[in-house]
Amino acid sequence: MAIKIFAFFDSSKTPLPVESKNKSISIISVGDIFIHQSVLDAVYNKNEKCYDFNSCFDKVDSILQSADIATNWFGGVLDSSGPFYGYPSFKTPEALAFAMKNVGFDIAFRTNHTMDYSEKGLRTTTHLLKKYNIEQVGAYITEAESKNIYVYEKDNLKISFLSYTYGMNDIPVPKLWMVNFIDTVKIKDDIQRAKSISDFIIVALHFGIEYQRYPNSEQKKIIRTIADAGANLIIGSHPHVIQPVEIVNNKIYAAYSLGNFFCGQRMQYCDAGVMLKYTITKDKDSIYLKQISYIPTWNAKYQQADNYKFKILPILKTAEITKQQYQFLSDENIERMKQVYQETFEHLNKPEINFTCE
Repeated sequence: MAIKIFAFFDSSKTPLPVESKNKSISIISVGDIFIHQSVLDAVYNKNEKCYDFNSCFDKVDSILQSADIATNWFGGVLDSSGPFYGYPSFKTPEALAFAMKNVGFDIAFRTNHTMDYSEKGLRTTTHLLKKYNIEQVGAYITEAESKNIYVYEKDNLKISFLSYTYGMNDIPVPKLWMVNFIDTVKIKDDIQRAKSISDFIIVALHFGIEYQRYPNSEQKKIIRTIADAGANLIIGSHPHVIQPVEIVNNKIYAAYSLGNFFCGQRMQYCDAGVMLKYTITKDKDSIYLKQISYIPTWNAKYQQADNYKFKILPILKTAEITKQQYQFLSDENIERMKQVYQETFEHLNKPEINFTCE
């Protein structure tokens, strides 16, 4: 696994000249992580009186760690002291930040639940994400930080990450610069600044209508505006279900929603997500998206002794989903896992645009 080197850049810095040797950065992006009460109850150790999320990620950690950089959308706030809550205002223990870093996450895009506990919640979240070296993109505790563009650099290949959300659930934002809202004028300006300091621009959008499996006209309009402005890849979340991937302007991949990666929602389609895998390459002549694919995931809820547990399971092949391999799952769990794979495959697979399941 490559060493991760992170830095903030401003437009006064000039990119280094392109060398002849090819360079690549591999990225994995997943959808929403937001912790409901059912998950809090499942990960609480009564004997130790602490929360432990690590086992929830132990089937996906090696995949996440195989990439140079891994991203998610984190919903809610983090705090080192309780009490902790699920929906509708998410307050999550520090242990989640520890687990996210432990399994390989590097960037947390922010969502409509960023201000669930107002400015104090934003400050505790920012502090804890910094503590575990997870970059928060799309929310800020200082105006100076809000003006920065986050750039990941490896071998003189630079990728900008921009993130925006549609709203804050009618919760007031004390200072508008604290959260990046979807404002196409601002996004266009940010993309132009990103062009001057990086080779490739990824725009993350938290938008769309909850539980709708297809993007609406407003999403499509925003995507096309951002693609026209110069974004090189667009990824989305918020509907809590997977939405399709398409190519915009004959060259820009747009993934409208990566679904739920980890949460307590159990409705059909809401228990599923994808790990979007892609590689950006830079050679002497061009910078381009070398490959893009996906791995379906299922957020399993299963019984262990007298308690329920959660675990994120990658689904690589339906033939491998057997009771022997997943002894902790019930027969009903096994059938749902197979169903999730089929639902995801039928909804996303598009060989005609070279977008297929890994």
